[in-house]
Amino acid sequence: MKGRPTARSRRRAGAMHLVHAFASPAVIQAEGALTLVKGKGVYVWDSEGRRYLDGLASLWNVAVGHGRPEIARAIAAQTRQLSFAPTLLGFSSEPAQKLAARIARMAPKGLTRVIFTSGGSEANETVIRLVRLYWRLRGREEKIKFVALDRAYHGSTTGAASLTGLPHFHRYYEPLMPGVVRMMRPYCYRCDLGLRYPQCGVACADELERIVEREGADTIGAFIAEPVQGVGGVVIPPPGYFRRIREICDRHDILMVADEVITGFGRLGTRFGMDRWKVAPDMLVFAKSVTSGYLPLGGVVLRESIYQTLVDAGPDFALHHGFTYAGHPVVCAAALANLDILEREKLIARARKLAPYLARALGSLRRHRIVGEVRSIGLMGAVELVRDRETKEPLAAELKAGARIRNACLERGVIVRASLDTIAVCPPLIVTPKQIDEIVSALDVAIGEVGNELADRDSARVNR
Repeated sequence: MKGRPTARSRRRAGAMHLVHAFASPAVIQAEGALTLVKGKGVYVWDSEGRRYLDGLASLWNVAVGHGRPEIARAIAAQTRQLSFAPTLLGFSSEPAQKLAARIARMAPKGLTRVIFTSGGSEANETVIRLVRLYWRLRGREEKIKFVALDRAYHGSTTGAASLTGLPHFHRYYEPLMPGVVRMMRPYCYRCDLGLRYPQCGVACADELERIVEREGADTIGAFIAEPVQGVGGVVIPPPGYFRRIREICDRHDILMVADEVITGFGRLGTRFGMDRWKVAPDMLVFAKSVTSGYLPLGGVVLRESIYQTLVDAGPDFALHHGFTYAGHPVVCAAALANLDILEREKLIARARKLAPYLARALGSLRRHRIVGEVRSIGLMGAVELVRDRETKEPLAAELKAGARIRNACLERGVIVRASLDTIAVCPPLIVTPKQIDEIVSALDVAIGEVGNELADRDSARVNR
């Protein structure tokens, strides 16, 4: 007679047929996956009944928290009213129209037209096609190149992954889309130029000028960047960076694209991340928090002049780009209900108000010798681990310190993310100071434990 199944065996059984992205198939096959079954507020529960504080807003996206009945009611009501209508072939629906208008009102000045997708990767694929379409309609077919930052993340579909600057998204999948030029990122902690802010004069932005000189302005269609790099380690540009980028783009007639998939809808304490820098892009990519993850939705907001170029192409031109479920009425109804919550509960202002608290709480982790830098903006932060704080020497990759700290936090009921040896924190916008303390307390213990293990290992090596 077989015994009662263990937690691990149940996890393995649950992972038998589902392929998990961004995870090792070998590890999932051996250990299974953590199955989440319930969520309420900032907490989620697994199939074993364990509760976790969702310190990453699931995947940077559950802004209003889990289990909001208002969104569930909006989804149910729209399903009963009209379950589907395309935004292709000249059809539309009221929720799609209302949401497009609302997003246009929220967007930086001059961005007025919205094209929907099912998520961020699709939205960046849309950017690629729209940039090339725009310049062709303007009679400048050679402007096909994109300038994208090192260690940027723009998605995992072929075009979006080509814009992405993370090597593990390229290995095994090459050749990539041609025409992507890589540029250093504004990473003050590890400046590629060996300079210090503000004495540097934001010299990292001037690399775009050098790229234009080398490649030729007539070949570059757009510059694309995240207002704050998320997957790349919560890298926050210095003041003045994007203003300089905007000036260079304007001087050379290059479109500026802001990938706001993570930073949009309040994450940085402003409607969109570019509002923090007081710069308006030509295209703005959104996804994630537009629905707080309740249903999949993304899109691109266009400057009016770009849209008018499509109109001026005349009645024989059709926009042959789009997706079956773009602007899905049920999804748009969920987004409208989500934005209602953001507005009614003043969650964007709340993120701005709580930002100093998160910064101070994370700052307390500097007491650990393996913490090289702590950085945060709005309700988004990171702790970067190093072997030597003075030299900024990274930890050996084989130690997998970031993953070990992430797993130690998970054992303590807190979900964070490890990007190599940078631990990222991004709680729902409804998080309380007490819950921020809970996240930081778990990190404090986990970093301390791993730091002590590494110190013992170094000591043993020296005495050997």
